Amino acid sequence: MNLKTFIRTFLWSVNFQNMLKLTMRLMAHRKNRVLFIFEGREYTYGEAYRQARRYANFFLDERRKLVEAGKLGPHDRLSLGVYMENTPEYVFASFAAGLSNSVLFAINTGFRGETLAKVIDQARVSFLVTNVNSADEIDNVADGITVIGRDDIYCVGDEGEVKSSGFRSLALAVDAAPAKAPGKYRVRVDNFSPVIVIYTSGTTGMPKGVPCTHIKLVGAGFVVQSAVKLGRRDRGYISMPLFHSNAWYIGILPQLIVGGSFVLKRKFSASAFEKDMLEHGVAFLNYVGQPLHYIIDALEKKYGSGDAIVEALANHPKNRFRVAYGNGASVIDRVNLKRYLNMDHIYEIYGSTEAVITTANRPGDPVESVGRAPKDVYILNEEGKECPPGVTDQNGKLLNYDEAVGEICRKVGTDNLRFDGYFDNKGATTQKFRNGNYHSGDLGHIRVINGRRYLYFNGRTDDWIRKDGENFSAENVLHFAQAIPCVDCAVAYGAPCHVADERVMVTLQLKKGHEFKPEEVHTWLVIQQKEGGMDPKWMPDYIRIIECFPVTDTQKIMVKPYKKEHFNLECNPDMHIYYRERGGNTYHRMTWEKFSEIKEEFKKNGREALLAN
Repeated sequence: MNLKTFIRTFLWSVNFQNMLKLTMRLMAHRKNRVLFIFEGREYTYGEAYRQARRYANFFLDERRKLVEAGKLGPHDRLSLGVYMENTPEYVFASFAAGLSNSVLFAINTGFRGETLAKVIDQARVSFLVTNVNSADEIDNVADGITVIGRDDIYCVGDEGEVKSSGFRSLALAVDAAPAKAPGKYRVRVDNFSPVIVIYTSGTTGMPKGVPCTHIKLVGAGFVVQSAVKLGRRDRGYISMPLFHSNAWYIGILPQLIVGGSFVLKRKFSASAFEKDMLEHGVAFLNYVGQPLHYIIDALEKKYGSGDAIVEALANHPKNRFRVAYGNGASVIDRVNLKRYLNMDHIYEIYGSTEAVITTANRPGDPVESVGRAPKDVYILNEEGKECPPGVTDQNGKLLNYDEAVGEICRKVGTDNLRFDGYFDNKGATTQKFRNGNYHSGDLGHIRVINGRRYLYFNGRTDDWIRKDGENFSAENVLHFAQAIPCVDCAVAYGAPCHVADERVMVTLQLKKGHEFKPEEVHTWLVIQQKEGGMDPKWMPDYIRIIECFPVTDTQKIMVKPYKKEHFNLECNPDMHIYYRERGGNTYHRMTWEKFSEIKEEFKKNGREALLAN
């Protein structure tokens, strides 16, 4: 008997449905116990549970109609899609999916047009839920969706807003559902079946659906809770979208396990964090991407300096903020925010929606690492061989980068508890599971410190830059680009080279009130090569200056548009591009004349096609 069969047979009751029933019922008996706060209104456990049950009854009644019409088999589960920003209704629908044993497809609101329509069709949902702020995008593609019609789309909002959307009212549909659905229309829970399907970003091909199973949701909550040890009085702060696994694995589930509460934000706002933190007694934050950086930026602009922030907030009587848990924050931002707000720790993690490999930087771990690496996690090079551990000098500089850095992988068998594969996508699943290994698609290396193996993240495998015959990660370039004194945010990538391989390019967003001084930046980067551990090959050949990076709903900066345009003035004449000459001591502003010279060099070498976007 394998482990999955054992869990299904003897631990069948360990599932998201039973966790909801146990926690919600227990906490509902505690009068006025708050589960979450949304835009100033408190929602108690009792109210949230009642609403979730009403939604569950609606889902089960919809399943009854489909079974009776022969559109669903007697053992098929109901599938529904949700495409909207964070709202209480999103929480109720997600809980209802667990209570009714339905499958909720949490569709990224960044998906548009053909991609959005294809995702909905692939999910084969029986109906879709949206809200007035997202309804226009659904309206634009509704006629191109094949699995549902307009009558199968429900909208959240008041009566007037819903009427103007042209879709049906979710509130009226839930009100009309019977108080209790017949038991024969319920499907028994398999704790390895999905409750929520979360989508990858889709930055390389079509988005892939990652099933979040009953057992996985419960397990993720316990893993995070075991690390941060939240109590019932510790209030979380969820500003990450509910279509992202971070909001569920790290934000909501640990709070449910302990009977805690959280502030639910419609969208992330750095300027609102301080007020929310103090007013609501926020103790815990889940994050992904750049939120910590933006929070720091907002505080520094308000108070003028780090010391002033410490004086104002570190020992503020209403400051209960003590821990954050997520990924994407720089070492500098983690160190600064921890000092500014007198925090206990920031758990910078390595992980993904698939959750096959997860680590977390715990107190006492090297701050640059993402925590200890389990024994079955190792680094493979391009030939599929295990890489040796990283070797560093006294300043922590990695001396054997070429040998130590490779793809982060995990040894797996046929009994994978966390992730069996993508929804309806065998090709993508096969690509992830090869030769007995799970391939993360991420670069990293292992360092052995005091006999313990620590994982260090070095970027994505598709973030390689190849220059002068050598590969290195854009993450290395990014580290120094973001540290340039005048820089607020940066991205790094490879740009076309007229000879071979690539050149190094960065796009920079400057700090408010600062200007780009080419000679000073060049000098600073040269000093980093001499004193800061910067490899000369990482020196940017091209620098683009922009006013502000647009970000996704998960606060991530998309690199692909900048890589696509690189330094090509023909595709974007308004770009502010600087370049450096070999042996020079400054950067020069790219002119049309200079670009024409570069283009001629590409022509001479038969590489002009590389300039096209």
